[in-house]
Amino acid sequence: MLLRSVYRIYCDFDATVTVNDIWDVLFRNFGKPEAFTVWQKFNFEEYTAAQCIAEACETVSGVDAAAMQRLFEAEPLRNGFPEFYQYCKAEGLPLTIVSDGFSCYIRPILAKNEIDTKFFANTIEVNGAGGLSVEFPHGRESCRHCAACKCAAIDLTSDENDTIVYIGDGYSDVCPVKIADIVFARDMLCRMCERDGVPYHPFQDFHQVKAILENYQKERPKYKRDTARKVRRDLYKVE
Repeated sequence: MLLRSVYRIYCDFDATVTVNDIWDVLFRNFGKPEAFTVWQKFNFEEYTAAQCIAEACETVSGVDAAAMQRLFEAEPLRNGFPEFYQYCKAEGLPLTIVSDGFSCYIRPILAKNEIDTKFFANTIEVNGAGGLSVEFPHGRESCRHCAACKCAAIDLTSDENDTIVYIGDGYSDVCPVKIADIVFARDMLCRMCERDGVPYHPFQDFHQVKAILENYQKERPKYKRDTARKVRRDLYKVE
């Protein structure tokens, strides 16, 4: 049990930390069209997210691991993220990447940019045959929306008294924003927050996130959102 109450920062990776969706980059360069069309099975509730990802990964073959890594390392980060990382480090704010993406691109992108922070993601790596090996160590049985459950990662690494800050942009972020006290959203996540009645701060870069978060720390150092607390408390009653 973590006893000290702090602001804990959880951040999506694809198209949030990075400018582009690296999942998309991977399959457009090394996969087949079926990697994208398989998600129709998810939309019709025939497959879970994990099943879609596993089937998409089967479309990748004959990959040169070094060439793939060079492609990933060239991907730009969203404006202000390196400075935001340094700010969190200096202020003692734990920053954790929570992603339904792949370890094979998150790890080299973070390393290339000298960002040393914990991440939760699907363990997907290039194997000796040039395909992708697939493991889902962070899945949750009752959750079909993500192969790597972001809510579970938050629950595992935070205390009930902590102020949970969540930063994201898309579908896999819909569940974690409901248990977060402070939400930063962009792109389609803004519409989803409005649909679900989740208060949020829109952002385009991490300079904006940093400025707003600094004000929270000064004005509301122990901020909690009552609705988020209740949703978080009830999260695992279905388990």
